[in-house]
Amino acid sequence: MKQHTHRRISRIGDIGLLATVWCILCPTLAAAVPEVRVSNVRRVFSNGEHNAFTDLIRFKGRYYLTFRSCPDGHMVHPSSSIQVLVSDDLQSWTPVHRFSVPLRDTRDPHFLCFRDRLFVLTGTWYCGQTSPDPSTYDLNLHLGYACDSQDGRSWSQPRMLEGTFGHYIWRAAMFKDTAYLCGRRKHHFDVRPRGEGPNVESAMLVSTDGAIWRTGPLFQSVQGDETAFLFDPRGTLRAVGRRGRNTAEWIEGPAPWDHLKHADLGTYIGGPLLKYWGSRLLVGGRRMAEQGPTTTLYWWHDGSLHRCADLPSGGDCSYPGFIPLSETRAVVSWYSSHETDPEGRTVTAIYLADLELVPPTPKVVRSKIAFRSTWDGTPQPAYLTVPEAIADQGAAGHTQRRLPMVVSLHSWSADLEQRQPDLEQLVAERGWVLLQPDFRGVNDRPTACGSPAAQQDILDAISWVIERYPVDPAAVFLTGVSGGGHMTMLMAGRYPERFRAASAWVGISDLAAWHARHEDDRYGSMLRAVCGGPPGSSPAVDEQYRLRSPLHYLAGIGTLPLDLYTGIDDGHSGSVPVRQSLDAFNTIADSGGAERITEDEIEQLSRRGGRLHAPRPGDTGFDDCLAREFFLRRYAGNSRITVFDGGHEGIAAGTIAWFDSHLDALETAEGLPAASNVGSSANSDSP
Repeated sequence: MKQHTHRRISRIGDIGLLATVWCILCPTLAAAVPEVRVSNVRRVFSNGEHNAFTDLIRFKGRYYLTFRSCPDGHMVHPSSSIQVLVSDDLQSWTPVHRFSVPLRDTRDPHFLCFRDRLFVLTGTWYCGQTSPDPSTYDLNLHLGYACDSQDGRSWSQPRMLEGTFGHYIWRAAMFKDTAYLCGRRKHHFDVRPRGEGPNVESAMLVSTDGAIWRTGPLFQSVQGDETAFLFDPRGTLRAVGRRGRNTAEWIEGPAPWDHLKHADLGTYIGGPLLKYWGSRLLVGGRRMAEQGPTTTLYWWHDGSLHRCADLPSGGDCSYPGFIPLSETRAVVSWYSSHETDPEGRTVTAIYLADLELVPPTPKVVRSKIAFRSTWDGTPQPAYLTVPEAIADQGAAGHTQRRLPMVVSLHSWSADLEQRQPDLEQLVAERGWVLLQPDFRGVNDRPTACGSPAAQQDILDAISWVIERYPVDPAAVFLTGVSGGGHMTMLMAGRYPERFRAASAWVGISDLAAWHARHEDDRYGSMLRAVCGGPPGSSPAVDEQYRLRSPLHYLAGIGTLPLDLYTGIDDGHSGSVPVRQSLDAFNTIADSGGAERITEDEIEQLSRRGGRLHAPRPGDTGFDDCLAREFFLRRYAGNSRITVFDGGHEGIAAGTIAWFDSHLDALETAEGLPAASNVGSSANSDSP
């Protein structure tokens, strides 16, 4: 087996075209990126036509697959059409829509979930009545079209996309309440040369309604081509741009994306894919292998591509689609012509396969530490997990590059011994430090539950670690689920200057309101033990409820990025209603002059199975990091709230993605690695 390296790109030898395929990684990469297992490879569509250019999406609980079918083959023909199939289980697929555009070739369909509707976008070449000669192809005659649906069953007729004439449109993405689309075009719509070539640029087209598009920044000013792109939570753009038959390039830059950086990837990638799988970036597309074209998947990790799987494919192939199903499972689509029918004729068909991650085993040391509380002088415990390489260095480690640290807070009824394996795995894979303090244990006594002593324990634990290990004080992150979400919000509001970013899941922001809901169960009893009685029993008791409630401090959060998550089913199948997080967000919004979530919207989302009656642009969509749909997403300053499809749970991949997006400035200043990893989730019905 041959191994090559080019511009930090790992290129690993061939993998056979098997029904079950395993990723092969060289030893130096095994500790950094997970193994990918490919299984259940299946042909899902073949009708005797040329079927190609796939995309996948999950929309309102069902799976959708789109591709182009053409009886006349790969090239430009007016006989082509776009197919849309639907499935409930990713095994059985049913056609739900098929459309074409008169006198035009339709191709390269891509999905966009926008404004609570599912769009299928397609580029169309003008043909006339017959198939044009390739020598007459002209990008200036290209035009984008789309069909859309609110329920995935009834579809609009194809409509022309204003602002796309002369653009070959390709993949789309969303950031906040705006849609973005890749469109390549000739410089100044030059009418002299035919075809494409170096005088083509790829532009970012921008829309607020999915129908009317205007030109934004450029992805590529020369050799513009198919570009797959996405945005992280802060709006940083990352893209893989094909450059004809030349090597592809990595494109990256912060909003407003007018100063993008380009890096040669050292390998050709045709029909590129770029998606989040958990908090890690997956790249896919056609690779020119020794045996011929192959559809290949890569990890983007630490500034380079690492090949992880070849899909059964050959000849005319590639253009993958991808849906994450969880932090460790996913499905991929592609087209290929590596098989023949019983008569020996080449079949160009649509394929799907299941993907599963086998996470690496990082070398870390987890130990129980003890520090002295500066509040009352008592010894306090915590667990500390550090990379094996720095475990025994102590203060000497300060001579090395300083590492980010994640502070993870246990839930309401738990103590120091609660494990968070998903988050632990993610932090360890990235080579970061993880601190898990006790902060006075279970919330059933006055010294716990957000007391001054509990708050100081967290600050003291952080200081103890920074004094002894190479941790960057400017890269300390804070997170917790349920009771840990309560404490995360409280610490964020009281000590925003101590943290780089914070992520609070299904947390309690108002203890008095939470007591009203749980007055007759164990949570009510625990709150009375903490605060000295029920709310209203005395001014002193009411003051305790107030002092321990994050709602009264979040106005002081300032510029600290706080990410709030609440599951739509929590409060019904779980113990913390969505209002607790929504009210917290409104406090932040009020303090910064941002728009509040209205009381009517809160009521709509608080009902069992609740949804917004009139969602705004950007409110709904699918979050690849969570592998979930979301039903509300709003921003206030540097903070964000998401109501996701779930219950009383935390999803570590979403936490890590938020933290990663807030390391950008430090990476530039101090050279921290831009590591990305696979996420995990922790589920519970208890805070």
